Amino acid sequence: MKRKIHAWAAKPILFLTLILIGSACENTSENPNDDNILLNNDAETLSQRLSLDGSGVIGITAPSNPSGRTLDDDDAEKISLVLISQASSPTYEGTSLQATHVDIEDDFAFVSYNTAGPQYLGAVEIFDISDAYKPKIVSQVIFKNADVSAVEYRNGQLYLAMAIDVDNSDASSPANLGIVSVVNGQFTSDFKFVSVPGFVATDVQATSEFVALVSGNNGSLTLFNSSLETLRELPFEDLRGVAYGDDRLAILSGSAGAKILNPNSLAEVASISLPADASEAKRTMDIEDDHLYIAEGKNGSGIYRLSNGQEVNKLSIPINPENVESGDIVTNAVSVEDDLLFMANGAAGISIADVDDEEEAELYGVLDLDGSSNFVRYEDKFVFVATGAGGLQILKIEKKDEDDDDDDENEKPDCESLESYKGNSNLNVNSNESVGYRGSAQLKNVNIGGTFLFCGSLAIEQNLNVNSNGLMEVYGSFAFGQYRKNTSLNVNSNAILRLSGSIVIYGDLRLNSGAKLEFVGEGTSITVYGDVTINSGASISGEFTDTEGKLKK
Repeated sequence: MKRKIHAWAAKPILFLTLILIGSACENTSENPNDDNILLNNDAETLSQRLSLDGSGVIGITAPSNPSGRTLDDDDAEKISLVLISQASSPTYEGTSLQATHVDIEDDFAFVSYNTAGPQYLGAVEIFDISDAYKPKIVSQVIFKNADVSAVEYRNGQLYLAMAIDVDNSDASSPANLGIVSVVNGQFTSDFKFVSVPGFVATDVQATSEFVALVSGNNGSLTLFNSSLETLRELPFEDLRGVAYGDDRLAILSGSAGAKILNPNSLAEVASISLPADASEAKRTMDIEDDHLYIAEGKNGSGIYRLSNGQEVNKLSIPINPENVESGDIVTNAVSVEDDLLFMANGAAGISIADVDDEEEAELYGVLDLDGSSNFVRYEDKFVFVATGAGGLQILKIEKKDEDDDDDDENEKPDCESLESYKGNSNLNVNSNESVGYRGSAQLKNVNIGGTFLFCGSLAIEQNLNVNSNGLMEVYGSFAFGQYRKNTSLNVNSNAILRLSGSIVIYGDLRLNSGAKLEFVGEGTSITVYGDVTINSGASISGEFTDTEGKLKK
């Protein structure tokens, strides 16, 4: 039997923990029971689990408004989000696994899985995200005798926080650190496992100096060197998470709050008192700009100074869905980068806040995504959301950059003189108007009767009409619509839609008689997932790459 530290699984224990002290080499095994490790590098077959269902521009709901409208006014210009793909959970012999953690490094994302219930069964998969709008699953390993709670990549090595079935392996203790090399986005076969105290390893962090592993239920914080020898060990009860940043190591206990430590000695720098958390619940932390962010269950998330543990701010869960158990409305995970905080709030979904000023954090809203949210990771303009047995949702984010110098060779010279968009999420440009903006904007419905120029990143969620004699120009990246949800981009008689850069259309594209679709500059690509209608008299001109081959008349 096993015990997992996850909100969705808790099991009784029928054996005692083996306390390990000293060199980890004594507790290291290589490829125990090889038939329990199944490697699969068939990218074509693995990627069949990826789907466009629900993909497209994602709305952001303002929780303060009972009508649930999307954000408008100033909020329309802050960020744009596109759901680029969904991945169903992997299965093995009829058992569906559930995503537990994600790490992102350059062109690859690493996703860990476990299973609910008494069965030990886990996996790790590698996603190729080099083509932002067409991810692929390129490698998979299934552990028939182990769960994987978390994953961390560093310098060609993948580190796994695991729980291994000691009755069906050479492991001396259930909690283990797993290590495997990754070459060109694929697993090698050099798996190693190091046992540590505890029933399950819950989280892992890798730095240039050490690897930090935490384990819950009679567990510990254990630091390893590159040879997998134990550097330091600190016994600690009920550890859920570990985070490293700014030369500080933070650990989170479900019963004893959080501790900020000096990684060189494991001496306590600061202690953060927190209410006792729900038993077996998954919680994560993140460190950014000398601040520690903690997922605090029903209490939302907390922001603390890394130097002394002082509380800076608390962010509550912004919505309380009806007909949902209160225990399902909890913040399981936090992820922060570039002044944006993402909170995975279980049945209350994913919320976003601007934490540029940590003391005055500004809530943007809640993403219009389906399913419960058990984990979130934001890094390098990608957002991965784990929905347990529901699989993964993969999003791409664009945020306005005030320092953008607009030096792209395809942009018009006058882009630099434009201001950022600060209007409503529904935009109308009348026939006698000429407007232009730059930066990043997400809009809901757009009607162009006059002239509209946008330089940067533009996303439109529902409908776009370029009316007769209207002109719309976009230089940069442009995403439109939602897949199979009756969203349409219409270019009408004598109207011009002029595009340059990266264009993805999830809805339908209609070029009516006399309409013109023009591509300018070099290197422009367009991907259309919806239906395309090109009526007699419509024209398409310029150099472009049609990735789906849908613009041929």
